[in-house]
Amino acid sequence: MQRIRNSLSRLFLNKPSASELPHLKQLQQLQQQHQGRPFVFDEGNLRLMFFNQKCMQSAMKTDAPEKLICGYTRAMMGFLLAHPAPRHILMIGLGGGSLLKFCYRHLPQCRITVLEIDADVIALRRQFQIPDDDERLSIVQCDAVDYLERQAVQADVILLDGYDVDGLVEELNTPAFYASCRRALSTDGILVANIWGKSKVIAPLLSALRALFANNVWWSRSVDSYNLIVFALKNPALSLTPPPLAQASDLDRQYALQLGALCQRLNTLHTGLNADDIPALTQHLAGMMASDANVPRSYAEWTELVSKV
Repeated sequence: MQRIRNSLSRLFLNKPSASELPHLKQLQQLQQQHQGRPFVFDEGNLRLMFFNQKCMQSAMKTDAPEKLICGYTRAMMGFLLAHPAPRHILMIGLGGGSLLKFCYRHLPQCRITVLEIDADVIALRRQFQIPDDDERLSIVQCDAVDYLERQAVQADVILLDGYDVDGLVEELNTPAFYASCRRALSTDGILVANIWGKSKVIAPLLSALRALFANNVWWSRSVDSYNLIVFALKNPALSLTPPPLAQASDLDRQYALQLGALCQRLNTLHTGLNADDIPALTQHLAGMMASDANVPRSYAEWTELVSKV
């Protein structure tokens, strides 16, 4: 499989402006100080986690740590449209804990397990105001591939958001690992995957999910990035169509997730393509990933956007 070398920071397609050069110099100095370990950078009320000076991994507002400021994280919460009251959420990838903090606050009846391989990422949990482990929350340092092979897991929702310094983790995006995720889901369970990369690379991933989940798979591009958010539903009786717009409106009023916009995108993107029709999927995804003026092309544009969330 071709290595996918894109992550959150690689959204910024424009060359840095002169005003951004001091920011880049600070990042370079922090990268050298931390010698390859993830580090924290604060700017105003934004707290950012970087893997290196070019690879932003996570972001939060220090005055609103539980708010989802990145569009792809809000889109991943679209599982609420089909499963509004999960009892157990399994998260693969911790980062700055954006999804964890949101779910911990707003889904008080839900137990949350987080799998994170990097001890240095876990070590930053207090700086990102991630709650301590308790009867509802458990953060486990482990290889998610080994964990799902060895542990008996029953999760209502799996949020797959595993990235490293090179981008999307290859080992967490294979047919074998997707099959492990499916086994770990409850009868009505949903796998939500955040996928990033060129259309010719992610089309086989989408094809594998469609084959494993009997084509009961939905996807949408994030409203403010080129992340592809994929929903794979284990129960063939469950569906994300017709778009539950009234329910989405209720959730948006309660949580400000922009799920109404997500519903409209999912409705237009559900296709009759065969799971193994990779050329057609590639062409379909290429159209979705076409240049979009709503996507920030520089760090300055991105900070301006998230400051309004």
